[in-house]
Amino acid sequence: MKALTLCITGSTDGIGLAAAKRFASAGHRVIVHGRSASRIRAACVDILRSTGREPFGAIEADFTDLDAVYAMGQELCERYSGIDLLINNAAVYMPSRTLVQEGYETTFSVNYLAHVLLTNVVRPVLLANCGSVLNVSSMDHHSAVFDPDNMQGEWSWSGYDAYARSKLFNIMFTIDSACGADPLRSNSLDPGVIATKLLHAGWSLGGDDVSAGGEEVFGTVMEIAEKGWNGEYFENLRPARYSSVAGDPGARQELAALTGRMLKRFGF
Repeated sequence: MKALTLCITGSTDGIGLAAAKRFASAGHRVIVHGRSASRIRAACVDILRSTGREPFGAIEADFTDLDAVYAMGQELCERYSGIDLLINNAAVYMPSRTLVQEGYETTFSVNYLAHVLLTNVVRPVLLANCGSVLNVSSMDHHSAVFDPDNMQGEWSWSGYDAYARSKLFNIMFTIDSACGADPLRSNSLDPGVIATKLLHAGWSLGGDDVSAGGEEVFGTVMEIAEKGWNGEYFENLRPARYSSVAGDPGARQELAALTGRMLKRFGF
């Protein structure tokens, strides 16, 4: 396949960094994203040292700040107009309920809302380049429900529930993106149980080395390119069954409407 130009959100550590190394080692043009210049510099040095290849580019944005996410999308379009793959990977697991500056719950905003905004900004360029999106989700989405009155844990909250909801919403967004009026090839995946900071924040599990997560992301992208998959949720490099909630068109329509109102000021 041709060399891809791709941006991986949250690629300064964990699965994102491991995936960036895997793509770079295979000759693809990787745009590193992180929330601070120092973390980005360290990741770029690590990628070069590990693969012998410099990242194609780097971009900074704090995903707790939607204005910064919007600016990031604009910068990707202007500086990297050849981008043909966006991997929405950045995520948090919060031990307590906190809010970002705009008043949204942090897990919801970082894991879901910021990626919807970024994807919508970059969407015209991806469509022009016959590109695609891969949203990193989790098998934990199966335990989540969609309650419009509690979608940010307004009435009942736990760190696990917030995380699972955000991963459910990622899949619902994936399906809608893939089959809408102006469809953008979109898929999602569970990368496995990987020993990241996020895993250790929420679970007492060991997990596989981050390289396994990077390989899962890379392998899924290759599988999608070979078979032309669209609107699918992947586990172990193969399409898997997503939850009945994710598959409910009415729930997806309601989530999209609520999300649209939250992002209205950005024109979406």
